Amino acid sequence: MKTTLAAAAYAGYLMFGLFQILAAAGGIEHLTGLWWLICWFAALLVGWMPLVGTALGIYGAHAMWEWSLSGALAVFVGIPALMLLLLTVSLRAASPAKTDDGATLNPQSATSTAADPQRRCAPTDARQDRPDQITGASI
Repeated sequence: MKTTLAAAAYAGYLMFGLFQILAAAGGIEHLTGLWWLICWFAALLVGWMPLVGTALGIYGAHAMWEWSLSGALAVFVGIPALMLLLLTVSLRAASPAKTDDGATLNPQSATSTAADPQRRCAPTDARQDRPDQITGASI
């Protein structure tokens, strides 16, 4: 589950980064007036940087693509923040629950492994839990 979420998050980050590079290239071209190919190389260098790439992406979407400033901010700041929130919540839901002392909760008995030191340290023997298996008697 965690591997699938991580792969989906990486693919989303890659696609969003490419989109940001497109907008950053337009922003660099509008700011400097340089040839578009030079702007593309510059956008590849700075487009992945979180603050610089985001700022150039917002500027490029606003200036070159004629987006509203609020729309550009929503796409380049709001969507990554929302995706980070969703990823954090989903990874937290996929991980086992922890107690205050850091022990993992046992989902079958809803008790902590830290509460019973023998369960955590000693290997479990199935015959200890089932006395009828030792004597052969039925309960």
